[in-house]
Amino acid sequence: MNSTLLSVLRSRKHSAREVLATQRFHQQLAVLARRLKRPLDEVTAEATIGLEEIVTVQNPLYSAMFDYGLGPMHTRAWTVEADYDDLARLRKLNAKNPLVFLPTHRSYADAFILTKVLRENGLPRNHILGGNNLGFFPLGTIIRRSGGVLVRRSFKDDEVYKLVVREYLGYLVAQGRNLEWYMEGGRSRTGKLRPPKYGLLRYLVDAIESGVAKDMLLMPVAITYDQLHEVGVMAAEEAGSAKTKEGLRWLAGYAHGQQKWIGTAFVRFGEALSLREALQRADAEKEGSKWTVEKIAFEVFQRINRVTPVTAPALVTLALLGVRDRALTLPEVRGLVDPLLEFAVQRGFPSGQLESLNDDEGLLGTLNALAKSGVVRCHETGAEAVYGINPGQHSVAAFYRNSAIHWFVNRALTELALISVDGSIEGDPLELAWERGFALRDLLKFDFFFSDRATFRDEIKAEALLLDPQFREHVATPAARRRLLRKAPFLIAHRVLPAFLEAYFIVADRLATVAPEKVVDKEALVDDCVGVGRQYLLQHRLHSPEAISRELYRNALQLAGNRGLLPKTTPTEATAMDELAARRRVFADELDTAVKAVAAIDELEQSRLKPEPE
Repeated sequence: MNSTLLSVLRSRKHSAREVLATQRFHQQLAVLARRLKRPLDEVTAEATIGLEEIVTVQNPLYSAMFDYGLGPMHTRAWTVEADYDDLARLRKLNAKNPLVFLPTHRSYADAFILTKVLRENGLPRNHILGGNNLGFFPLGTIIRRSGGVLVRRSFKDDEVYKLVVREYLGYLVAQGRNLEWYMEGGRSRTGKLRPPKYGLLRYLVDAIESGVAKDMLLMPVAITYDQLHEVGVMAAEEAGSAKTKEGLRWLAGYAHGQQKWIGTAFVRFGEALSLREALQRADAEKEGSKWTVEKIAFEVFQRINRVTPVTAPALVTLALLGVRDRALTLPEVRGLVDPLLEFAVQRGFPSGQLESLNDDEGLLGTLNALAKSGVVRCHETGAEAVYGINPGQHSVAAFYRNSAIHWFVNRALTELALISVDGSIEGDPLELAWERGFALRDLLKFDFFFSDRATFRDEIKAEALLLDPQFREHVATPAARRRLLRKAPFLIAHRVLPAFLEAYFIVADRLATVAPEKVVDKEALVDDCVGVGRQYLLQHRLHSPEAISRELYRNALQLAGNRGLLPKTTPTEATAMDELAARRRVFADELDTAVKAVAAIDELEQSRLKPEPE
């Protein structure tokens, strides 16, 4: 072993010894040993092993391997576009406080792209937290010696290891080091933000509350891709295929797959959030620590959504997914895209080269790029070229659509609220529509980051006014509401929500078949939903192939648990069992009604092509 490698290995051990030698680390080990009723020497030895696993250094040689060896392997597929004014702002912020970068996670390339952007704009190197599934040679060797902190994928029951990770993060921020990790906990298989994981953020809260660090700025980061080479594999995994284990052969295959240029990667930075100020606000509002962490994570994700750009592929796939398997001529695609484009401009959405869709040449360029990667099929041997989603590629197309889907969700909920209130229910139609809107918001709260109720109400009012400036006068009867929707420039609910509501319906439908005296095995139920979802698609009982999604099924189970439909202990009395079974059926009926409301919007969209009766 050469002297350079030996010195690097000694450097990591030296860094571990520095952390072990701190007074705080000794104190925390002693407290934990007493709580666990274990000998201090035993706990210290175990903590030393864990610390030596995760400790990192930023060695120039290995950092260069990361940047100029691994980096191009992962980033050559894209032209990277970032906002240089934002980067100048980050440099000023970083002069006073450590930054904690919290990016979206869509690709293994994310960390390499962000590192490249920060390096080229004069910001210090981040300490990037990732899973130890990437710890194989030579990737793990390079990562651990270029600032990467590789932690075990799961350690919630290992109190010693939890202490090691918490104290090491506190040590790094106390040294003024910048951190980076992915709060989603893994790459999104659906293209939209996944629910956040809170563990590492809680450790930073501990660092502030214990006085280890004065403050740190949480930095929301949106990394958005025109297209991804790996998205087809991720979509297949989401639909039930086995995930390929990371290793040397996997790395070689991944690098080979990134050889061809595929588009642009957009890097956008949201408004920084002072962790100390967030905690002070929570203290003033007398919130508990756990709820505080959840609210902070929620705020970070909302700030990510606010800077996530709408890309041309996202808008085109949004248009095409609404027509199912039908192919469209270029003028027909234009007829669907233009109102969406106008809406995006009207609302001031951040754009990722969206202006390219303003002319037919740019629209054709986007369609051809999607066709080249197999997402869109183009039939050119007839009288006129036609375009549609390739069979089997709906989940891939949905991945691109979903990167921008949050911008259209409130509009979709507005449409569903208007069409869901029929004349048979007594009461003010407008207030009934509000109730329906809030009920739909509650259904989807584990998939989308909605504003608080008061703000959400204002947002829905704004959407309704865009639909019709006199909407209050035009919602008195079901016929009036249908006319209002028919005259809208576009309808969106049937393009945005079917996969989510159909996936949730599958879960609710299967949950209703589980005997109430049994404890629900969530992963077994997810497996069951994959099979039943495929069955329902083949029977045309449901229509969205992207509804076969383990991620969506798990989110639906979170909702079911939130509603008390997944008790940890089964009821023993017959009355309680009957009541649980009845509430599960109500849940399934609620999802069935929501799915039918989306279908009604779809039918209304089709009827818009016909003249309205007098």
